[in-house]
Parts: sequence; structure tokens; C-alpha cells
Amino acid sequence: MPHRREYRRPPTSSFTYVSSCVKYLIFVLNFVFWYSLCLLIFFLLEMGIAIMGFVFPHTMQSVLEENFTDKIIHTYRDDPDLQNFIDFAQQEFRCCGLSSEGYMDWSKNEYFNCTSPSVEHCGVPFSCCINATDISSGLVNIMCGYGVQTLSVAEASKKVWTSGCIEIVRSWAERNLYTIAGIALGIALSQLFVIYLAKTLEGQIDLQKS
Repeated sequence: MPHRREYRRPPTSSFTYVSSCVKYLIFVLNFVFWYSLCLLIFFLLEMGIAIMGFVFPHTMQSVLEENFTDKIIHTYRDDPDLQNFIDFAQQEFRCCGLSSEGYMDWSKNEYFNCTSPSVEHCGVPFSCCINATDISSGLVNIMCGYGVQTLSVAEASKKVWTSGCIEIVRSWAERNLYTIAGIALGIALSQLFVIYLAKTLEGQIDLQKS
């Protein structure tokens, strides 16, 4: 009697123990984590300034105003990236200058100094203006801050923000400490969840190999 050959169906190649949902969830959560981490670092820097300013107000004010702010104000026109960052910060936080001198900080810049031959002398950047964009044309009036250093604080406050950015940011951080702490806690918990998913994925890969 002839021997009958048996054929076995090969295992389905599309089957896998590795969950696509777990893989993509880890990817998405890691992307969100790194984005949130950048925001957290920014918030922690602000909170650090706020705490240092509260604990060591005179020392902090001296360090920031005499060294840090003077250098940044002086090099405003030398670095386009720095200029864009300062303009963004002043528009976002509705402030002008960096230290407690506020808009008068800009007198330390070679372009905005009142002894400068520049057309910007005795002025401030347009990003300090309360209403820099013309309503009718929709264009930014880059000359809206010209000559404000010659005005009194009361008169200047009608055209530009007069408070320094460091003081504004410090006050903002103090008002939002609970929010910042909640964000930090949320990021920490999300990372614990990512670790759990990573261990799950590792187990699935080992099972797939076996």
C-alpha cells in the first residue's frame, strides 16, 4: 500500500503577538512627552526666577538687571534669533524691556539710546507697543514706539507696555504655580504609563520570538 503524504497548512504569517496599538501609543505619548518637556523646562525656569526673586529679591534683581538684561538689550540688533525671541516675549507677556526699569531699559541699546544718530533714538521696539498693528491696513507700524523714552510714564503707558518682562513673567509664574505643578505631575504619570507600555511591548516581542 503506497504511503500517503500528509500536507500541513503553513502557519498564518500575518499573525503577531505584537500589538500595533501599543506601538503607536508609545510613539504618540513619547512625542507628547518631549513637547511637554520643553514647555515644562520653560515653566520651571520661570518658576525658578520667581522663587529666587521671592527668596533673594535684592540679589536676584542685581544679577538680572546689571548683567543679564544689559547684555541682551545691548545685542538686540546683532542676533536676529534673539531679536525675534525678545519681540515675541514682549508681545506675548505685554511687557517692554527686561528689568524693573521697563521700557527705559532700551536706553542701553545703541540704536534706541537718545544720543544715537539712528531714527530709532529715544524709542523702543514695535513689539512694546500696545497696538502695533494698524486696524485699517492690518500692517505692523514699526515706528509706533519712536520717541517714547522722552515721555513720562503716564504718557508712555498709553502707547507702550511700561513694565519689565522679568517682573511680569515672575508674577505670572507665582499666579500659576498650581498649574505648573499639575503639568509636571501629569508628565510624570504619563511617563509611568509609557514605561508600563514599553514593558508590555517587550513581553509581546519575546513571545513573538518564541
